[in-house]
Amino acid sequence: MKNELKVINLKFRTEILTYTPTLLTIFYIIFINLYLKNNWNYTSISQYTSSFNALSSLIIAITVYQVIHFEESIGHFNHILGKPKRNLWVYATLTYIFSNYLFCLLISTINFILMSQNLKLTLFYVISSSFMNIIIILLIFTISLFTKSIFSMVSGVVITIFNIYFGIEVLGDKSWYYIPITYSTRYTSMFINNSVPFLLTISIYVVSVVIIFTSLLLLVKKWSGRSVQD
Repeated sequence: MKNELKVINLKFRTEILTYTPTLLTIFYIIFINLYLKNNWNYTSISQYTSSFNALSSLIIAITVYQVIHFEESIGHFNHILGKPKRNLWVYATLTYIFSNYLFCLLISTINFILMSQNLKLTLFYVISSSFMNIIIILLIFTISLFTKSIFSMVSGVVITIFNIYFGIEVLGDKSWYYIPITYSTRYTSMFINNSVPFLLTISIYVVSVVIIFTSLLLLVKKWSGRSVQD
């Protein structure tokens, strides 16, 4: 997998899409800091963390689009289908996507601790966000791999809008814990209010991730490819 990851990094080192998620994160931080100013109370912290995690779906979608579109353009996945161990490509690609997301989360976390001066919430924010966004990476990657690269962006937009209404707004107040893709937007604010149903949500989340990831590996193993129109 290490060699696969090196190849992926070399492919995209000079592409603008590689740095677009970082730029989007920086623009978000500038905007939210101007909006919140120096008034970083618990309500402001909840707004900051939930908004960035809603935006994370778009950040992830951009990197997924980059990877899948590249594979479409160079040979319609033929070189992947010919690999003796296709799963290594899946592991390496998911690692690349996750690493890019983590870099954006790191930038967001640095701003968070500087503005909030709250180490406990900072640690909870970075740990819960990185863990709870894994399912979104798996969903967007699986959808775009077996359909078209553009559906990564569509999925990212749809999940972002869904998280705004059900992860941030009151529509999801009584149902969010049954919807794993909303966990990242809800967890820090629920933690502040000391109302996170840890056992229920972690159980649902782990089962959901295992099902999606196992299904992805099985589908890739049996995959005969798809026809893509340039």
